[in-house]
Amino acid sequence: MTLELSKYFETHAEKAIAKMKAGVLAISYYERIKWRLQHKEDLSAELPLIAKVGPAGTMAVVKEAIADYQSQINTAWNLSPKLQEFVKQKITLIVNEREHLPRADVTYQFKSPAGVVKVRITTAGETFKLGINAGKNPMAAQMACIEFEKQLSFIALTTRTV
Repeated sequence: MTLELSKYFETHAEKAIAKMKAGVLAISYYERIKWRLQHKEDLSAELPLIAKVGPAGTMAVVKEAIADYQSQINTAWNLSPKLQEFVKQKITLIVNEREHLPRADVTYQFKSPAGVVKVRITTAGETFKLGINAGKNPMAAQMACIEFEKQLSFIALTTRTV
């Protein structure tokens, strides 16, 4: 609908995809270490940590790292906490074993007295499609988008990060 909203959500999508990609790569790395530890391989030459804490301690660290990176993937599409007060979000991640990155189907909805602005982002791999819909009435749609932009600007000014 507006250039500012498009730019904001394009940047948000690019950052979320990058976060998911980093999480997937890290999980893959730690899963390989986990598998090697389960098969009693000696990794002390590759991972000096094992010499200090032993295989059991290393396995605990690996499992915690996997859980942390899985959480990073699951929360990559969340908006900033202050923005979540004004926007309803619905995030669905679809994991296909043949694809490296989960597909995301994300919907954000902002209500104002002028109307409702719906933002929908769908992904496939590292590409995404962005759609912004504020209704059929052009005047009301423009006013609703302006209200949404005001909230984004205010939050950006008060938190220094958007």
